[in-house]
Amino acid sequence: MRRPASRWAAPGGPAGRDGQPREEHGGSGPVLRIEDLSVEYDAGERAGAGRSVVGADRFSLTVERGEVMGLAGPSGCGKTTVAGAIMRMLGPAARITGGRVTVGGRDVLALDPEELRRFRWRQVAIVPQSAMNALNPVITVGEQIVDVLTTHEGLARSAARERAAELLGSVGIPADRLRAYPHQLSGGQRQRVVIAMALALGPRLLILDEPTTALDVVVQREIMELVLTLREGLGFSVLLITHDLSLLAGVCDRIGVMEAGCLVEQGPAASILSAPTHPATQALVADLPTRSGAGARPPVPEAPVLEVRGLRKEFPVGGLLSRRTVPALAGVDLTLHRGEILALVGRTGSGKSTLARIIARLETPTAGRLLLEGRDVLAEEPRRASSGYRSRVQMVFQDPFASLNPARTVGHALGRALALHRSAPGAGGSAVGRADRDGRAETAAGLLEAVGLSPDLLGARPHELSGGQRQRVAIARALARNPEVLIADEPTSMLDAPLRAGILDLLRRLRQERGLSILLITHDLASARYLADTTAVLHAGRIVESGPTAELMEHPAHSYTRLLVSAPLTRRRPAVSRD
Repeated sequence: MRRPASRWAAPGGPAGRDGQPREEHGGSGPVLRIEDLSVEYDAGERAGAGRSVVGADRFSLTVERGEVMGLAGPSGCGKTTVAGAIMRMLGPAARITGGRVTVGGRDVLALDPEELRRFRWRQVAIVPQSAMNALNPVITVGEQIVDVLTTHEGLARSAARERAAELLGSVGIPADRLRAYPHQLSGGQRQRVVIAMALALGPRLLILDEPTTALDVVVQREIMELVLTLREGLGFSVLLITHDLSLLAGVCDRIGVMEAGCLVEQGPAASILSAPTHPATQALVADLPTRSGAGARPPVPEAPVLEVRGLRKEFPVGGLLSRRTVPALAGVDLTLHRGEILALVGRTGSGKSTLARIIARLETPTAGRLLLEGRDVLAEEPRRASSGYRSRVQMVFQDPFASLNPARTVGHALGRALALHRSAPGAGGSAVGRADRDGRAETAAGLLEAVGLSPDLLGARPHELSGGQRQRVAIARALARNPEVLIADEPTSMLDAPLRAGILDLLRRLRQERGLSILLITHDLASARYLADTTAVLHAGRIVESGPTAELMEHPAHSYTRLLVSAPLTRRRPAVSRD
C-alpha cells in the first residue's frame, strides 16, 4: 500500500473532476463567520467519568475578504481548537456542542463527508505549527505536493510536477529541491513547503497556526513577508494564530484575544496593543519583552569565570570514506564574567547551540581552549568532563519535555541530580552535598520553591505539567548541583509570552540570589535586551560584534547585527476596509 504523501492531506479522490465549479474569491460578506461556537473535550479517566473540558465557549469571530486577522492568547486558551473546528479536524475526544461556522456562506458544520472532502484545502487550508511534523519524512517534498495535485485536482503526474515546481518557486525555493526530503531542508524552508502545499488548490482562507514558533527572527520575518506577498497576489484571507503579539502587531489588520475559550477583546491591531481594555489582553501586552529593556542592571564584575579562546568545531559530511567537513565554529572568543548575564544571539545554524554544548562538555571541539577560572579544562580533561566541572557548569535545554524522563516523577529527576552532586569531588561541604537519601525530598521541595513551583509537584510526571512548569523543573534540576555557570539554550523559544517573561524574570532573580553567571542562548533579541548585561552576536561560526546590550541594540555596528535588530519590525499593510 502506498503511504499518503502528507500527514495532513485530506483523504479522497480527485476533486477537480466531480462536476463542481471552482468558487471564486469574490462575493459579498466575510470569508469566515463563526457564531457562538462551543467545543468540549472528554477530560479522561484522571478527571473522572463524564467530566469535560471547555475548548471554546460561545466563540464568535469574522474574517473579511483580503483581511489578515490575528488570534492571540496563552497556551490552552482554545486558539487551536477554533482552527480545528473551522477545518472539521478536531480529534475524537472533542465535541462541537453548539454554534455555526460558515466559509463563503457555506455552513461548514453541516457538510457531509463528500462535501467536506471538496471543502478542505480548496476553500480553507491550514499551515500547522510544526512543519516537520506536517510533512512525511520518508517522501520527497516534491512528491508530497504532486500527491496533493493529482488527488484533488486530477492532474496527470507530469503536469503535477510542473505545477509543484511553480509552487515551490512562488515560495522562494528552487525547483531542484523537489527531490529533497524534509530533513534535508532548514526549518524556514520546510515552512515554505507547507505553505506551498496549503496554497496548491487556491483556498480563499489560509489558517496559520503558530507558523513561526522556534524560528529565528530573520526567518520569522521572511515567512510572514512571504505570506503577505502571496496574499496580495492571490487575494486570500489569513487567520494568524499565535502567542506572539509583536508578530501580530506587524502584520495584522485586526487582533482578537482569547481567554478560557472565549473571545474577550478584538479590534484594530494598533489599538489592541496600545490601549488594551480587557485584563487578559493587558497581561499579554505587559508580559511581552520589549527593546526598552528591564531597567538598570547592576555593574558587572571584572573577574572572568568562563572563557572561550579560539574555539573551532568542524562536523564531517558525506559517507564513511568522505573527508569533507563543515565548519560550525571558526575561532570563537568569548568571556563570561562572574555574576554576568551574557546573551549569545544569532540565526538558526549560526553555531549558538554547538558552542553551548561544547561549554557544557557535551561536544568535543576541533581546536581551542575552554577556561574555567583560568584553568584549561580541555587540556586537563580532554576526553570526558569531570563530575566537578559538570557540577560547576550546568545546562538548561530548549525543550524541557525532551530533557525530562517521561516515565519518572519530578521528585525522581531532582533526587538523581542531588545524588550526582553529592558524589562530585568537593561537594561534601555544601548543603546539597550533605543531603542523604532521606533528606533529598526536603531539598528537592526547596528547589521547586526556589523556581516558583509548589512542592506538591514532586509526584507529577512531565506530561502533567505545563510548558512553563517543565522549564522551571529543568532549571531546578540544574540548580540541584549548585552550579556557578548556567547555560540556558533557547529556554523560552517554545513558550508563550507570559510564560516567557516568567522564565526570564526567574533567571534574573536566580542571578541575584545565587550569584550565578548565565550564558543565554537565544534568537530573540527582545529577550536578550530584557535580561542580558552583555550581548555577543554569532554569525557563520564567528563572533561579529559584542558589547553592552543596550548600546549594541541601539547602535549596531555590524551589518548582520543590524539585520537581526531590524528583523522583528515587519512592515504594516494598509488596513482592510470593512465597508
